[in-house]
Amino acid sequence: MNQSIIFVDRVEYDESTKRISFFAQVSGQLIRCFYLTNKSEKDAISDFESKKFDYEDIAESAIEDELYNDEGLIEVEELL
Repeated sequence: MNQSIIFVDRVEYDESTKRISFFAQVSGQLIRCFYLTNKSEKDAISDFESKKFDYEDIAESAIEDELYNDEGLIEVEELL
């Protein structure tokens, strides 16, 4: 576990893009991590909460490897 990467207790659902976003703080900077889903808002957030630590582990590795997309975001795949 990298102590310089801290995940904040915040999750957002964007209906227009069907995107779940969660956030990491890295050296004081807020980094948006996200994945796409076909679930409703309620189901998507519930699913995220049940797999939160798995998503955070995947995102942490991507941040450490600097796998930012063109928008400066970390995209992970939805866990099924």
